[in-house]
Amino acid sequence: MYNSIYPAYAGYYSGLNNRQITRKQGDEKSSQSSHSAQEEVQERRNQTSDKGAYFPNGEKVAIDYTKRQINIEQVLTDFKNTANAIGAPEDIKSEVLSYLDLINSQAQKDNPNQQIIQSNLKNASQILDEYITNTLKKPSKVVENWVDALFLQKIDYKIPVKETQEISALNAAADENTQAVQTVPSEIPQRSVLAQNTFYVPDDPALKRMFIQAKKYAAIDSKEKALSAFGNSLDYAMEIGDNQTQAIIHYEQGRLYDEFNEVEDALFNYDRAAKQSNDNNIKARAHFSMGKIYDDYVKFEPAVSHYCAAVSFAGEADNLKLQTQALSDLAQIHAGRYDKENTLMFMDMADTIAAETKDSRVKGIISSKNANCCQKIDENTRALKYYGESAYSFMQTDDNEKLAKNYVSAAQIMSEYGNKAKAKKLLSKAYIAAQKTDNSELKMQITRQIADYNV
Repeated sequence: MYNSIYPAYAGYYSGLNNRQITRKQGDEKSSQSSHSAQEEVQERRNQTSDKGAYFPNGEKVAIDYTKRQINIEQVLTDFKNTANAIGAPEDIKSEVLSYLDLINSQAQKDNPNQQIIQSNLKNASQILDEYITNTLKKPSKVVENWVDALFLQKIDYKIPVKETQEISALNAAADENTQAVQTVPSEIPQRSVLAQNTFYVPDDPALKRMFIQAKKYAAIDSKEKALSAFGNSLDYAMEIGDNQTQAIIHYEQGRLYDEFNEVEDALFNYDRAAKQSNDNNIKARAHFSMGKIYDDYVKFEPAVSHYCAAVSFAGEADNLKLQTQALSDLAQIHAGRYDKENTLMFMDMADTIAAETKDSRVKGIISSKNANCCQKIDENTRALKYYGESAYSFMQTDDNEKLAKNYVSAAQIMSEYGNKAKAKKLLSKAYIAAQKTDNSELKMQITRQIADYNV
């Protein structure tokens, strides 16, 4: 069983390195050298009784597959050793270790989230498989298959709270690499990308053409063509060292996968965008998008974490609109747990910043969402106040559909209070607003509700 699933034990890529991969066919000297190295490793294995318990580079594995239960800490150790065994470069190791660090932190909690741990393991396995695929020029899912096989076994996802030295050391190395990249001077001045009403376009002419073509495919919902075009753009951006465009492309790929509900791929690309970009706007948007995904799947802690990150980065970028969105969603997510204190706190923050935008549409949306939060926590008097403020804001924008829906929601509260006359009056206002829209379904809904009061 062990040899059939362990990633680094597959003989066709024992110790990936440039010398072995680039060796020309018929180069006997190189072949003999490679063969000798393999013989040394095999001899080391044969000297012990632990058959199949070593990596191709001779390192001993941490997981004992004869045990009935595997600890997640063993998996982390072997994942790191797998990266070493296949000769992954430092940038790949650093990326993999960023996921392992997330797993390590999650596993030290009192009640580790199994889904988050498994998701990050899958992400890390895909990075190593991508490296293997690119190096061998042949598709590989050997690491991902190993992870899938692990999930079929009994895993203890809890490890004692302690500092994992191996992960910390590699993270420190990753931080040094990141700082080195950030200190490289750039001739292109920093600019705010993905700012309000701004369409980002790369400076390099060839990259610009490729990027715009990918955006066109995405605009017409041609998913496969768009992903292919974004992939080509990414390759070229990596070739010319345009890190910022790489981050933008990952963000765009994340949006595409998100649109088609391919959640893991969306999260992977959003995460890369957030980590690779040096622009706070894209960091904020990437974190906000990840928060939305976790929110949709009712994953409270990661959703809150990403929403808070979005608020922080949006604040740094002076992106008030995104700040209000993230704060409003934080209020919604706490209202869903009937946490009044935090709900009201985030509502107040969202309302304050919405006022700073001086944008009637933004103020209308936030007031409406605040009203919805108030209903969830049984604060109907507050809800009516917010619906009134929202209606006033939407009147300034001529957004009659939102105005009509606002009146319908307010009418529902008045009906619950037993004030049917006031409810009917609000529905009449909703009908007048709805008549100015093309939403026939909304008009019929309001008409039926008014009719119920006439019975």
